[in-house]
Amino acid sequence: MTAYAADQAITTSPTVGLNPAQRMGTLLWLPMLLMGLMVLGAAFGLGVARGAIGADLFETFDASDQATFATLGVLSTGLALLGVGLLLAAISFALGRLAGIFRQGGASVQEAAGQPVRVPPMAWTAWTFLGLMMMGMIVVIAGFVAQVVAAVSIYDAWIDATGPDGAIVSDLGRAQSITTWSVPVMRAGVALLFTGITFMLATIVHGLREQAVRLKQMATLAGPSL
Repeated sequence: MTAYAADQAITTSPTVGLNPAQRMGTLLWLPMLLMGLMVLGAAFGLGVARGAIGADLFETFDASDQATFATLGVLSTGLALLGVGLLLAAISFALGRLAGIFRQGGASVQEAAGQPVRVPPMAWTAWTFLGLMMMGMIVVIAGFVAQVVAAVSIYDAWIDATGPDGAIVSDLGRAQSITTWSVPVMRAGVALLFTGITFMLATIVHGLREQAVRLKQMATLAGPSL
């Protein structure tokens, strides 16, 4: 059981007791949520447009339609993974905000009881969460940029084609190479975000355990005076 030694806890005001992860969570959970929903909506719209264009390609070949069809396929995949990444970031930051609420609530209880307000320092799991969150978003965004580059290559390959087999092979090869690794890279970023959520949940459990220890200490100190 963890005790509140001098080097394990800090005395602070309940209004300023948030650590960096909790402050980020309070500020960023809603923007991330809104961006994630908008990006997923854009991916859905591109998918619908691609389906309509694909139906026309079965009837007659058109280089412009083929270029748009292939390009939208790559972009919609990239946007879908980016949207999922943003929603996972929103969930992570919302958990950080929740941890901050618990932290401030525990400080308020201590203040109301007339005890020194003590809160634990930022746990290593919270620092790990921040690192995984940043790495995950960087990887997802880098993969999306690669998807955009591949989409441009595909569009250039098909736009001047004279038939179904008339695309510029070098451009298609480059695009295929990029999409081969960019999608797994984005999935790896999503996996990092999921792992960050796990560490954020561990941080919340750690904080609740520390508050329980502090409440027990307060009850012990108050016992003889009752």
